[in-house]
Amino acid sequence: MGTAHLTPELAHQVVERTMGVIGHNVNVMDAAGVILASGQDDRIGTVHEGALLAAQQDRVVEIAHSDALALRGVQPGINLPLRCHGQLVGVVGITGEPGQVRVLGDLIRVTAELMVDQAQAAESRQWRYREREEFVGHAAAGRLAPRELAEWAAGLGIDLEVPRRATVVAPTARSKPDIEALRGLQRDLMQVRGVLVGRVEPQELVVFSPAGRSRGPNEEVTALLRAAEGRLRHATGRAFAGRSAFEHAYLTARDALAVTDLVGAGGAAYDFEDVPLLALVRGMGEGWRGDLLAEPWQRLVATDRSGELVATFNAYIEHHASATAAAGALHVHRNTVRYRLSRIGEITGLRMDHLPDVLILYLGPVLGSAR
Repeated sequence: MGTAHLTPELAHQVVERTMGVIGHNVNVMDAAGVILASGQDDRIGTVHEGALLAAQQDRVVEIAHSDALALRGVQPGINLPLRCHGQLVGVVGITGEPGQVRVLGDLIRVTAELMVDQAQAAESRQWRYREREEFVGHAAAGRLAPRELAEWAAGLGIDLEVPRRATVVAPTARSKPDIEALRGLQRDLMQVRGVLVGRVEPQELVVFSPAGRSRGPNEEVTALLRAAEGRLRHATGRAFAGRSAFEHAYLTARDALAVTDLVGAGGAAYDFEDVPLLALVRGMGEGWRGDLLAEPWQRLVATDRSGELVATFNAYIEHHASATAAAGALHVHRNTVRYRLSRIGEITGLRMDHLPDVLILYLGPVLGSAR
């Protein structure tokens, strides 16, 4: 975190807030005596020699009317050093005869220093939020060597041995309102104690919560996620602790969210434990082995232009390989389902009454999407 400093914006806020109370012109200068803000706009950007003297000698400098004639950029008044955590950051000046404005000096100085302290504290919080967000993104993506991960976590006060679950949140669509909802959720989540938030992908949040007894994130996070349903969807992964925890927790949540799209699960909230096989296989599906296993499914999709064979197979799986139950769900005769399953077998070379073959086809969309 950088050293405390006065910005023109903050100096302007000090001038606005104090002048309305005391009825005198107020100037705010940096440590070099340059006027950053003033009730007299024509003085902004000029050097106030009285303020420069106050900063250099770290003392209150009063300027009477006779003294003002001998100094550059100066009017009668009083100039007081401003400090933030003991560090001199600038000078505040009140225009007027010293005997009249002296009583206001400490009041204006304390007010200005309080505003500087508050601004510095807010900047420090923002810096810490950004640093934690960057850490989460790198740790979840597995970009950090073990030593770097441990040192960075220790510097941020993050205990790697605390079991955490990851929740990956993504917009329901790519619309502007959904993207804004994601940004708003991130702002809200950053205020929740014990929760770490970051991004691995630009349009995706990853939220780490301490693992409790329930499978999902903690109550505050759950409430915020529930409020955003309709705009956002999310999946929670398995809990992990240790140096690989961030990466493993993230991957289980990411892959759970990805496979729910593929199997057509409805709703906005998902959990790795609902689709563990598909989620884990998706993570292992890259490479030529996954390509080979995905080939039957890809042949089926390429041949099935109407989509009825794919729909029939999905219904068959959802109803535990029961042709009768699948027929009821599809509102067709049982023999129609049997014919379609036979046709699927012809196209794919797999038998729909043989569990290993059914499993290969079931995993096809997951393996095909992993590349």
